[in-house]
Amino acid sequence: MLKTLGIVKGALLTDKQRNFLARRLSGKSVLEWVVRQMTDCQLLSGVVVVADSDELGEIVVNLTPIDVPVYRTEAKDTMSMLQDTLEQFSTYSCLLIGCDWPFIDPTLFDRLVRAADLRDECDYSAFQFTNEIFSVGRPYGLFPEWYRSASLRKVAGKIDDPIYRNLPGTFFLDNQKNFNIELLPAPTAIDRKGMRFSSEDEEDWDNIIELHDALNLDVLDFQKISSLLNNRDMRVPNLL
Repeated sequence: MLKTLGIVKGALLTDKQRNFLARRLSGKSVLEWVVRQMTDCQLLSGVVVVADSDELGEIVVNLTPIDVPVYRTEAKDTMSMLQDTLEQFSTYSCLLIGCDWPFIDPTLFDRLVRAADLRDECDYSAFQFTNEIFSVGRPYGLFPEWYRSASLRKVAGKIDDPIYRNLPGTFFLDNQKNFNIELLPAPTAIDRKGMRFSSEDEEDWDNIIELHDALNLDVLDFQKISSLLNNRDMRVPNLL
């Protein structure tokens, strides 16, 4: 059994999101940027990209590096997608990330996994901002979500609410008295109003290219990204 499986969510995407995944930076697609940063995590036992089973999923399959497995799913919501993937891969827990932002800091992933491991029988873990908890079914930007596989399977068959099925982390947070939840403070450098990472339009993409050119890409870390956004007066992209 794997300890923690990294899951890149390439399924249940809009046309805009699929087109964004195919955008290229230094010869690599946005999806490949996300995948490669996730494979750099020290505490993941493996990484898989999840794609839709229909023809739309072919876009994700073709963009995924050949050394990373792709799992095709017919799931219609995020909870079913996770349950389906966890049934295919024997793993104690999983770390879920979306594909909205190419400059992921692997140390944040490892920090979340380590915190969940230290919590006794942790069910769910996520980052928390000063005034809100970051939890969505398709995580944006730098922030992943950690789920214990057994806990997710236990609740998946009991939940009908479409909000919870598409945002499973929200279910755990709304029922904290019944689960062991580990919330980590978001790094101070990015815990500020309006700091979200994704691409919505061409202006956002221009900002990403500018940031890409300024990062030197040898080391991707949230403090460096935050400093560049602050000092270069770049507009932070809005949520999709």
